[in-house]
Amino acid sequence: MIKRVGFFREFGPPDTDLSAPSIHDAVRPHGLDDESGILAYLSSGTEIFSAMGADRDVVTGDEWIPGAGSLVTDGTWMWPVELRHYVKRYHAQLPEDFLAAVRAARYAAPPVSRKRVEEIVQEVFGRSPFAADESTQASTDGYFAWYLAGLTQQDWNRLLKNLESSGLSARHPLTGDIVLSRVGHDAGHGRRPSQEGALADILADPGNCEITLHLWFASDTYSVVRVRRLDDATTVVVHELGHLEEPEREQVVAALVRSLDQLHENCRGFVLDRAGRSSRADWDSVICEGLPPNAPLPDSIAVDTTRFPQPLGFDDMSRTAYGHLAVFNRSPKEETRA
Repeated sequence: MIKRVGFFREFGPPDTDLSAPSIHDAVRPHGLDDESGILAYLSSGTEIFSAMGADRDVVTGDEWIPGAGSLVTDGTWMWPVELRHYVKRYHAQLPEDFLAAVRAARYAAPPVSRKRVEEIVQEVFGRSPFAADESTQASTDGYFAWYLAGLTQQDWNRLLKNLESSGLSARHPLTGDIVLSRVGHDAGHGRRPSQEGALADILADPGNCEITLHLWFASDTYSVVRVRRLDDATTVVVHELGHLEEPEREQVVAALVRSLDQLHENCRGFVLDRAGRSSRADWDSVICEGLPPNAPLPDSIAVDTTRFPQPLGFDDMSRTAYGHLAVFNRSPKEETRA
């Protein structure tokens, strides 16, 4: 189990456990003799979750801390990236067992293997985006998953513009901020986008990370988008729908359909599952390998007929053509059974 250090209750949301230590109790007038080494250690860990943006200093409120909310690990301990700020500015007191580990490592955090990163991500966030048995887990929320091939930086630029013209913007309508985060082994090594060109570059090459992006429908309504590389040729773009209320959900779905229509030549398939009857990963082998489904049927699923002319397992769904895709929609019989 990963050990945690520096998760003071003021760093979290309003409903954070009040039994967590307070940063105000940890403030000290002077730093330890080896504080510079401790700061170096905090900077040398592996960032496994990267949050974009900044939080205000919770002690004085007079400074913004970039990247606050990101998580760093040495494989044994995990800490928030903003901890370094509080140790440097306020000489925040840290547990002796953590300090002993820092000194034993000579103030340089050891490298963390991909396998260990995956274990930590799964422990902290739940189901790992890299887990081999992901397809056995059922989703609880609705989603619209696109399987897109050959997406270049120019394609992503075009897609982001299509999404914006359809009413879904990567920039917050009031602040203009781009809300993006990364989970995975390379989470701490990517750029933070300040403009659409940089954002398109990141999305075109997510590496070993799962990229999470907000697409804003209104100043208080957004769709969460998750981007991951399935294989060398295919990127999965999942638009989460579960947190949206009616009628916003259907408005967002309509906007996504309009956007996908502009990029259908890159589409290997898609899955629309409003109720989350299945996991999004249940359909990876159906879309990419032409295998029959082994999960409850979604509302709609599209398969590339140039690769798999006779898709199997959709006998209870009506079939329509959409360019090179065969689109299967659930029949009234299936709706009644659901």
